[in-house]
Amino acid sequence: MKNKRPRAAALPARAYTKPSSRKMPAAVLAALRRVELTEVPVPEPGPGEVLIELGAVGICGSDLHYWRHGRIADQVVKYPMRLGHEPAGVIVGLGPGVKGPPEGTPVAVEPGIPCGGCRECLMGRANLCPNVRFLGTPPIEGAFQRYLVMPADNVAPLPEGMDAALGAAAEPVGVALHALDLMGLRPGEHLALIGGGPVGLCIAAVALQLGARVVALAEPRPHRRRVAEQLGVERTTGAAREEFLAAVKAGTDGVGADVVCVCAGSEHGLDICVAAAARGGRVAIVGIPEVDLLPVNAHVWRKRELVVINVRRSNRTLERALRLLGQTDLKLRSAGVLSGTVGLGGIQDALADLDREDSQAVKVMVDPRLG
Repeated sequence: MKNKRPRAAALPARAYTKPSSRKMPAAVLAALRRVELTEVPVPEPGPGEVLIELGAVGICGSDLHYWRHGRIADQVVKYPMRLGHEPAGVIVGLGPGVKGPPEGTPVAVEPGIPCGGCRECLMGRANLCPNVRFLGTPPIEGAFQRYLVMPADNVAPLPEGMDAALGAAAEPVGVALHALDLMGLRPGEHLALIGGGPVGLCIAAVALQLGARVVALAEPRPHRRRVAEQLGVERTTGAAREEFLAAVKAGTDGVGADVVCVCAGSEHGLDICVAAAARGGRVAIVGIPEVDLLPVNAHVWRKRELVVINVRRSNRTLERALRLLGQTDLKLRSAGVLSGTVGLGGIQDALADLDREDSQAVKVMVDPRLG
């Protein structure tokens, strides 16, 4: 039976409160494919830090990877561990020396805490910091819990009237902005995508907002193809290589796409992107591959003089993403990208649902206040 989870609407306002005890509920990955509820100590904000009561934490594809496999490359889970790195909520406590934002401020959270002093940080590429502490990435605990402490520099106030779910969506929107920055996408250019998960759909939504044409998107799940069409994607296909390439050709008069992004873990996604790109085009690997080595036709890559770029998370795009979402919600709700909300106790079922090919879910938000 297909999941009938309703599309997300703005939830009724729930009160944010300071912790009333020294323990808080949390959801931990206890073993492969098993999330359990537990209690952990409420964190105390130290110098320069803020305490946030969380109202929304997005479930990301990387959370699903850890749930399925217990690892991503050399990042291996040591059980039990909390996942979650797309949080938003309200500041309910300030550590010593913090002058703002004040208590009561709704904020979104930048999940990566770079060291600030390495070569990469000094180059302005904090997302490549080798010493970064990133929420929900082993061995750093994540945000599937009621309260979270973060450096004040890692939070950004939400635009007036924005709820926590849309604020949490600023993290994948920030990834989309970073990817399109690296690709140098220009108005009027043709973009094609493999993968209709949250990041792929956010890239499509942002690209359309920037004035590009999203000519084709490949996605095996029919529901996600319908969401992409609601966003304004011109053609959607299943995962079959030739079907996608035909759609790209149809949308570009046979030339190929200026920019092609693989936003899925498909082993053959890069090779298909190379085949779909126009001469002199750009290809981005945005999704986390399911395998360590990717096959690619080097001669097609070489003869077309393609630029192939890897995208690593985002690079301080949170505030920009929030400004964009404050101007337009990119149809994330109306098209069905934001597809539902669960409490901490619903994370296990939500992950199991997201793992199914017939799932109706796209971006599920966790409200830790629901328990």
